[in-house]
Amino acid sequence: MSTHPSRRSILGVGALALGIGVTATAPAGAAGQSAEAAPQHTKGTLTLTAGHLAVGLDAAGTVVSLLDTRTGHEYAADGRSASLVSLVVDGKQVRPTRVARVSHSLLRFTHDTAGVTVDVEVRARSTYTTLEAVRVQGPRGADVQTLLWGPFATNVTQTVGECVGVVRDDTFALGLRPLTDRTEGAWPQEYQDLGWESEVADNPSDLQVAPHEEWSVAGRTPWGSVLRAFTFDYTKERPRGTRAGYRIPVGPLPGGQGRVTGSRIALFGAAPDLTPTVLSAVAAGEGLPYPTQNGQWQKMAQASSESFLVFHDLKSANVPDAARLAQAAGVGCVYSLPNAVGPWQTTGHYQFDSSLGGDDSGAAAAVRAAEADGVHLGVHTISDFISTNDAYVKAPADPRLALGGRARLTRPLTATDTTLTLDAGALLDSGPYGQMLRIGDEFVQYTSATQAGDAWDLTGIKRAQWGSTAVAHADGATVARVLLNSYNSPIGGIGIIDEIADRLSTAWNTTGIRANSYDGVESAGESGWGTYGMARLINGTYRKNQRKDGFITETSRMSSNTWDALTRASWGEVGVTSWNQVLVNNDFYRANFLPGMLGWISLKSSETLVSIEGKLARAAGLNAGVGFQGRIADLGAGGDQALRILDAIKQWEAARNLGAFTDAQRTRLRDLTTNWHLDLVTPGKEWSLQQTDADGTPIGTPESVLTPTPALSADALPTAKHNRLYGARVTTNTPATVRYEISAGALPHGLHLNQDTGGITGTPTAPGTDRFTITARSTAGLADASRTYRLTVGR
Repeated sequence: MSTHPSRRSILGVGALALGIGVTATAPAGAAGQSAEAAPQHTKGTLTLTAGHLAVGLDAAGTVVSLLDTRTGHEYAADGRSASLVSLVVDGKQVRPTRVARVSHSLLRFTHDTAGVTVDVEVRARSTYTTLEAVRVQGPRGADVQTLLWGPFATNVTQTVGECVGVVRDDTFALGLRPLTDRTEGAWPQEYQDLGWESEVADNPSDLQVAPHEEWSVAGRTPWGSVLRAFTFDYTKERPRGTRAGYRIPVGPLPGGQGRVTGSRIALFGAAPDLTPTVLSAVAAGEGLPYPTQNGQWQKMAQASSESFLVFHDLKSANVPDAARLAQAAGVGCVYSLPNAVGPWQTTGHYQFDSSLGGDDSGAAAAVRAAEADGVHLGVHTISDFISTNDAYVKAPADPRLALGGRARLTRPLTATDTTLTLDAGALLDSGPYGQMLRIGDEFVQYTSATQAGDAWDLTGIKRAQWGSTAVAHADGATVARVLLNSYNSPIGGIGIIDEIADRLSTAWNTTGIRANSYDGVESAGESGWGTYGMARLINGTYRKNQRKDGFITETSRMSSNTWDALTRASWGEVGVTSWNQVLVNNDFYRANFLPGMLGWISLKSSETLVSIEGKLARAAGLNAGVGFQGRIADLGAGGDQALRILDAIKQWEAARNLGAFTDAQRTRLRDLTTNWHLDLVTPGKEWSLQQTDADGTPIGTPESVLTPTPALSADALPTAKHNRLYGARVTTNTPATVRYEISAGALPHGLHLNQDTGGITGTPTAPGTDRFTITARSTAGLADASRTYRLTVGR
């Protein structure tokens, strides 16, 4: 690995210029077809080009090739091929038997015998291609249930970014991104017998928080990996399956929203180092969430991994004290966690409790007090968990609370009965949390259920739960299973999820709060809506949040269709997560182009310097932020020891965020058997790093830790070729870079500089040589860096 002054070299990826998204494949050298201008396949009759990926289709629309157009390397898994697009009709998968190019940008997939047609619009962008199902037709009277993309079966095993939907080795990355909330990255739970799902690993990343396969585009298999997505039809009520096999009725969506038409994905192939540039282009170009920090796309911004202080006793009155502690620790955010759910009177309607003034105006005053001392304020949320004393639950309870299966009473139920009988038992199946039922506006809990012939007898009945009233219910009354969260309180259906998104965005807009966590967000999927429910909450809140820059969001789960809106995950809890698991989590973050995070770690005034610096050393080694979890009262009363601990955080975080540690130093800091101490030499510029033993006794001689003078990479840009797709990247030696700009001259016509990533991509339209200057803008008080480059476009 390289050391300062250039952390990474410029990567040149000159490649084929594929000007259209769909090309007919001709033999090499055939008339009208340049062997250099389009990929040639020994199999396949149509080729879709997506950046540097050529997707070969046979006459039936089956994917038979996934080719790196730069090298000719084949990435399709041997012996495994699936249709580019298919449907599930009346419970059975219907794969097309024919594909035809209707126009330059339209492919028609048909199965004449089955009476199925899917028209896919293909739009080639510079570095990726979008595919949209613009027309879907099934046989008259048939039920078109689901549209499936792929799976695209690859032989890539090295790095599988499950949630981002990118699989890669050292030379090539293949990606699939969902482009709508309704396009879910994963495979439907109902069709586990299709798409090699039985071979897809449940938890290939070894995550402790939860397996992520069910929410992820990319999956790992024994023979490689898959990329897949789907859209479920919600034009009528449908039972959706959970991982446990429980069936939840959901839908319909209003106004035609429930159709599978409109399902849309992006495909691409790129050099691994250019992959963030392509992901940035997809998000910006296709109208996906694009949150920023200091004006820079969050997925590239160092500020996305900023550490913060999580306080259990934060109140309006002690916000200035909290801000002073944050200043002493060199962090810019204090975060309210008074309990497991956050500073709310109830969750669901999410009105601030008395700790932050009791309403939005009170919370806004707390925010102003923090901002006056240069510190932002964040708050915890519990997503669509609904308190049992929330207005959604108070009698008469909202009918849009999430419900599972249904049955009917087989005999009248009086207001005092403690047993009841149902005509079916599927609603009682295992899977959901708890054993709560809803009959009209009454909530009823049961202890046990026994089948008696065709009926089910429920005993141990507790009436009038959650403040409801026990009343008589007639024979034949509907009984529904109430879907609960892991705290045994209800969750919202899609209408309530939308209202929670409205409320959270309103709270952020009216108060100026700058950070939140979507803890428990999986519950929005457990409502039966899967990752679409999660997207309605997360993406819905993002769209209505007026602050698109400088807002941090954490999450308990990461899905493919919420990846763009979320800043980060920060898994790991006090007393629960081992250091080995923290390392595993950060492997997952890197694979999914997410910032490094250590999770939430205990911070007490009684902690030794050796202990806190051990944690900070791991954070520096991983370039990971930390949620330091403690109490204002404890740290405020901790005297000099607390100040030493806070200053240690300040120094380690400053050196980390300025890129002062070399790659070699970071490697040693990640070693769990080592201990370290960092002393300040010159503020913001130099520190002394000393290895110690477990008692803090020095080992060996100290070494310097120096903030690099910002500089752009000095390597020459690779030569481009006329009318061929080009890619290169300029980098700096500091994570403090927030913007790349052309400050003099111009790129060759047809090329574009991504200001967030430093990637240069596009298709040059004329030969020649251009000189231009790139300036890298810095934050954290560092100087900007400029360098003049020459780029030649050959014929």
